[in-house]
Amino acid sequence: MNKKIRKPWVSWVMVLLSLGFFSVVLLRALKLSVTHDEAYTYLHYVTKNWWSIIIYKPPHIPNNHILNTLLIKMSCGIFGTTPFTLRLPNVLFSLVYFWYAASIAKSFRFPGIQILAFLALCLQVYFFDFFSLARGYGMGLALMMASIYHLYMYRELNNGHHIWRTLIFAAFAVYANFTFLYAFVALTMLLVILWLQEGNGGTKTIGILLRPVLIVTGILFVFIVIPLKNISGDLFGGETSFWRDTVGSLGWNMQYGQYYEISSILSYSVAIVILVGALFFVYDTFQNSLSRFRFYQEALMLLCLTATVQILQHLILGDQFLMGRTALVYAPLFLVYIIFLFQRFNEFKAGENIQLGLNSIWVILLLINLKAINISHTFEWQYDAYNKEALNLIEEDAQKRELEEVSIGINWLYEPSLNFYRIAGEKEWLLPLSRDGYKDENYRYYYLMGDTDQEVIEKAESSGWSLMANFPNNSYLYRNENY
Repeated sequence: MNKKIRKPWVSWVMVLLSLGFFSVVLLRALKLSVTHDEAYTYLHYVTKNWWSIIIYKPPHIPNNHILNTLLIKMSCGIFGTTPFTLRLPNVLFSLVYFWYAASIAKSFRFPGIQILAFLALCLQVYFFDFFSLARGYGMGLALMMASIYHLYMYRELNNGHHIWRTLIFAAFAVYANFTFLYAFVALTMLLVILWLQEGNGGTKTIGILLRPVLIVTGILFVFIVIPLKNISGDLFGGETSFWRDTVGSLGWNMQYGQYYEISSILSYSVAIVILVGALFFVYDTFQNSLSRFRFYQEALMLLCLTATVQILQHLILGDQFLMGRTALVYAPLFLVYIIFLFQRFNEFKAGENIQLGLNSIWVILLLINLKAINISHTFEWQYDAYNKEALNLIEEDAQKRELEEVSIGINWLYEPSLNFYRIAGEKEWLLPLSRDGYKDENYRYYYLMGDTDQEVIEKAESSGWSLMANFPNNSYLYRNENY
């Protein structure tokens, strides 16, 4: 193994970059309107007692990301209930992600490649959404990155303590979001493969492997078996194929919905990267008769085993394929795989220049994608982007009209967010909003979606309602002039 070149300035550059990324996360956490899923978590889970959260008492839809919910409850209990205190746990976990991303990047030899690898892991606009929101995905990403780092250290240092750490972090990732269970199962399978690959002459006894695997898996099972049994209904996924539903949707989301014309090219690029790694894998394993795997091989196995577990679950149990944000479990696995695959080119003539070039191209593409960064909306919940502004306009108008009580007819998707603002902001003038939407016609205001509520919009415009605001996300705010 080539000796790493240690330069103190590299750490300082990573610290400065991390502070820049963290500033974006922090600003978005402060500015973004509360989204449907965040508010639903607060209204239906955070307000319950601790035990009810842990055993996943109703409602049983997959919204209670248990570790996330518990930490939100703690945050709100200490600092009070505000949009930012909901998001504070995930905001802090972004620092965990940046720390372990830097730790992985420093495993490469040259300072320039270390910086590029760090940028490749962190310049992910889609990740910034979940570090800024009160969802379990941001925690899961950070904890999975920590798990991958300790897997790498276990292989580098031949130290059994890192087996415990990689499993514990992966288990906490599962508790933050159950979609990471696929990666946890794959990780345990990989550890067994690595032990078998060492053979009888390996330095690890079966006990050193089995103790952490059995203990951590057993404890995790105790904590998740009842919640997994209770989850039902409204599961989010696809039925077409793993490639289209999981890989395609995740790629589209990672692009933040940009560059539609090249989205298919991105999917083919992922396939090519996997194929190149597989070819190197076969060559390195059978031609060079390696006594142990390179880390790109282990990362590729972890990625493929995770996919295998999900595909088998679909084939055997009929469960849907992960889609969009639920497929985020694959993102850190793929990102780590690709930067270590680039390292494999070092064995070619001028290989370090090839590695530098590939990382540079990858980072440039990510920098182009940065134009999607904003402080107004998230990719998954764009319809909630102007809820806070709409409610402020209603409050100002109601005060001018001296209304003591205000009822709002809404699209049902707005219900959790607006009810959160009603409760957290102690807006006693605002009547509780119904998830039934706009069945009652005696409203003072309408807050509607242009795409799905066109019939109600047309009726309002023809019956004495005036338009107060048309927001950029195609949502409409109307006032009833008949009062």
